[in-house]
Parts: sequence; structure tokens; C-alpha cells
Amino acid sequence: MPLAAPDREIRDRALALQKTLVDWRRRLHMNPELSFEERETTAFLEETLRGWGLEPVRRTPTGLWADLEGGGGSGPTVAVRADIDALPIHEANAFEFRSRRDGVMHACGHDGHTAILLGVTRTLLDLRDRLPGRVRLVFQPAEELLPGGARPMIEAGVLDGVDRIIGLHLWSLLPTGRAGIAPGPLMANADAFEIRVRGRGGHGAQPHLAADALAAAAQVVVSLQQVVSRMVDPMRAAVVTVGVFRAGSAFNVIAPEALLQGTVRTFDADVRARVREALSRVAGDVAHAFGCEAETDYREGYPALVNERGTVEVFRAAVAAQMGEAALVEPEPFMGGEDFAYYLLERPGAFLFLGARNPEVGAEYPHHHPNFTIDEAALPWGVAVLAATAWRLLEAPLAREG
Repeated sequence: MPLAAPDREIRDRALALQKTLVDWRRRLHMNPELSFEERETTAFLEETLRGWGLEPVRRTPTGLWADLEGGGGSGPTVAVRADIDALPIHEANAFEFRSRRDGVMHACGHDGHTAILLGVTRTLLDLRDRLPGRVRLVFQPAEELLPGGARPMIEAGVLDGVDRIIGLHLWSLLPTGRAGIAPGPLMANADAFEIRVRGRGGHGAQPHLAADALAAAAQVVVSLQQVVSRMVDPMRAAVVTVGVFRAGSAFNVIAPEALLQGTVRTFDADVRARVREALSRVAGDVAHAFGCEAETDYREGYPALVNERGTVEVFRAAVAAQMGEAALVEPEPFMGGEDFAYYLLERPGAFLFLGARNPEVGAEYPHHHPNFTIDEAALPWGVAVLAATAWRLLEAPLAREG
């Protein structure tokens, strides 16, 4: 087990930052920016880090990182990552700090993640004379939009010299004061598909002279619901969801073309390949039965997020020290996608779910909902857990475990 971090000092400093964390989070919430467009956010982060004496590195347009060198002896380098982008959602909340940009909203908690990482920075800066190594602070753009911002950051060198990487997500399914982490697969492969069904248009009164792409596409949607239930081992998880159906231009015109768009979520590479093949085959066969053709475009998205066991144990020790043993829960794997997974393909590390649900302050809606918000009381716990985990990893480097 890693040596004890200066837990009391970390916790006291994190809790003392509560008001500042809220101010940062609300500033970011009022000024959300979409994936790969986070220019003002990145400028704010760069200015703040420079003001604290750090030297931010910018090798992508809207992402940056900075190294915090400890004075407590040479040690490894641990990266801590936060995502900074917002979503194309019109905010329905009425509080004063709601989004000032119509149609753009921090509806997933990334404003809180960014504020937490700034708090980690401030906390470790105050203790840097004893920090036994280097912490790389990673502010990543575009988690919400395929192909994501993690890979460009990796290609730009963000993991060069890094031994381990950690991160977290504020979680609306867990109450404030709880933290969930488990080894192994935690989040799914997140793929996207597009199916174009092409037929022959015609008059709505003469269907026998046309090939109705809308009717064929409707049958494709129904048939795709059988892919998981009849073509995938019931002991292995998969989800197929059609989220977009576009067809037709007038009430009395038979549609010559229909568009379906959706997502596939899996954990297993074999299941992923099987579902991909089945989608294309089923769409083509069903469309053909109605005198139409179907073309499937399948895009593999974020890989499954797989936590490394050794880092998970360090996370658990930090949660217990900072929040108490009762705070720890073991979450079920979640079918959502997260491009933090790309970092874990390159370096050992782990990802934590931090509870931020509290109906008393309106924090009860799911992620990506127009009324989504977080319980801001969770912010200092995020700072404390990430700072304490990073410190432990610097004090007692681990061999990689499964």
C-alpha cells in the first residue's frame, strides 16, 4: 500500500477552496464552448496557470497542459486530466449563472471537472516543496465529439514522460459524498453508425410504382432491435440504439431515401465486431426485401475504458482517507463512452465516478439533460481525492497490474 500522503493538509486546503471552486465552475458554466472551439476557456486556463508561475504547453488549438515540479525529491510523473468542452444543448435552468450562449451548455459536468483540476493545481502548488515528483495537469478539449480530443493530445506529446494517469467524472447517479471505482472495464466502446436506405420516390396514391424508403427504413429499425437479443451471447453486454430517423418531404410523396443514425455500445472486441457485421447485413437484407438498398457507414469511436487494478487500489485508499471508508462504492459498468480510455491504452491509470447528486439543490437530472446541474459541494472532494491519489502514486510507484 502506498505511503500515507499529507492527507489532512490536502483535505483542509481542498475544503478551504470551496468558494473559489464554485466561482471557477460558475464562470465556466456561464461561458460554455463546444468541442474543439474552447478558445476562451483555454485562454482563461492559460492565464490562470501562468499567474501561478507555471508554464502551460499548447500544442493543439484548444488543449493545454502544465507540469508542476515537486521539491520533495525525484520521482515519477503522474498526469491528472480534466475535459473542458460543453454540449449543443439549450439550457433550461433559471439560476443566475446559466449559460449565456444560446444552444450551448455544460450539461455533463465538465465545468466542474475543470474547476476541480484548477483546485488540484492550487493545492499541490501550496505543498510543492514536499511533492515527491512531477504532476502533469492536463486540460483536454472535445471529450463530447468523436473522434475526441484525447488522441490529438497524445499525438502532441501529453503522455511523454508520464508514468500514470488519473481522472474523474462528476456523477449524477451517485449522491454527493460517495465515490465509485472498480478495476477492469468501466465504460464501453462507443461507436456510431449511419444507414442510408435508397428506394424510388413516387406519388403517395401509387405506392406500387415506387419503392418506399421510409417504410423499408422503419422495418430496418425494428429488425435492428433483434441484433442484441438474438445475435449476441446473452451473458455479454451490447446496446444498439437508433437515435435519428429522417425521411420524406411531403405528406403525399413516397420518400426515395431515408437516413438512420445511431450508436452501438459494447465492452468486448468480439461482440463489437459481431454487432458491426450484423448491422450492415440486417439493414441490407431488410431493405432488399422491400425493393430498396441500404448502405451502412460504421465508425468505431472511443474504446472501452479499462481501469488498472493497482491504480484503483490507490484511488480507494485516497477516497477512504479523504472522504471516509463509507464513501466508497463499487459501480456497475456503464454503457457510456469516455475518451479517457485512449490514455489508458497508453499508460496505466484509472478513472473515478464522484457523486454529485443532491435533489435539494436541483442536482437530480441525468447527464445531457437541459436541467442538468451538479451539487457544488462535491467540488472540494474531487480536489482532495485527485490530489491525494496523485501524491500516493508519486510516493510509491507501482508495477502495472491488470
